[in-house]
Amino acid sequence: MRRPSLLLLGLVLALAACSGPSPAARVDGITITDEELAHVTDLFRFAAAVTQQPCGQLDPASGEPAEAACTRYALGNLIEFAVVRDWAAEHGVAVADPDVDDVVQGLEDRLGAQALDRQLAAHELTRADVRELARDLLLVRAVALAVAEDELGEKGIRDRYEDRIADHTIVRVDHILVRTRSEARDVYEKVTAPGATRATFLALARSVSIDPTAAENSGSLGSTVASTYVPAFAEAALDLEPGEISPPVRTEFGWHVIRLEAKQVQPLARVRESILQQAAQEVFPAWLRDRLAEGLEVNPRYGRFDLEALTVVRISSTDPSATATPSGAIASP
Repeated sequence: MRRPSLLLLGLVLALAACSGPSPAARVDGITITDEELAHVTDLFRFAAAVTQQPCGQLDPASGEPAEAACTRYALGNLIEFAVVRDWAAEHGVAVADPDVDDVVQGLEDRLGAQALDRQLAAHELTRADVRELARDLLLVRAVALAVAEDELGEKGIRDRYEDRIADHTIVRVDHILVRTRSEARDVYEKVTAPGATRATFLALARSVSIDPTAAENSGSLGSTVASTYVPAFAEAALDLEPGEISPPVRTEFGWHVIRLEAKQVQPLARVRESILQQAAQEVFPAWLRDRLAEGLEVNPRYGRFDLEALTVVRISSTDPSATATPSGAIASP
């Protein structure tokens, strides 16, 4: 009996390796199956219908169906979910059931219970499926905040708070706006003269201020976050204590004399999460790129992963990977 040739043996082994379909992607050893991708694509298609937003970014010139863009979008999210779930399990980060309940309740409030169930049925989905997606999306947010907190540390968080104190301070101010510095000096002397009061300030604003609103509000700007003002104005207002009046301050609008009526600084504890949210927008994408730089394989029939955009993109005819399997990609059998 003849022994099989090495060429024939190699062919048999290659066919055996391709006996099952390649997965949609692998993320550091975690497999994302076609079935999982199809299911999550249905979920994102449902979400797009509810929010009346496109599911993924479609390239009209390509002539591809909208379903392909939605599938790429879902796969990009699944890749992110895989990284996030793994890190969350290792670091004890979890999403509370009441937070998931709130998301589902928000959908019900928006659509109505019966309409929600009808739309889910139309996409062959259940509320449990929606809860699954909501939990993953909330977990991404929780991990992003945890990563930002680790990156900044307590000192970094406090530094950001102090550097952007204008974002966390509500001021109520009056002002008088004039064209020249000499006019502003004259105004300042009058409103700080012995016996001058807030009524003095408001009356002078009505008569000399070039602010178009002064005739109606007497120069009172009401309460607002300090950072909504131009920087020079905001800094001058923050330097004052209630009842104090600033020396003339120049901005692009002219010369101001500012009187602080009230100031409320939000404590760090109250704005800590918003600081972390802002930091996460900078820190989390870089963190994610580091973890996806190696160990990521995407089946080229779905596209390729763009590390800068952090999403799966279509392989175009000008893409080098259009004619050859991308480095590290899973070859179709």
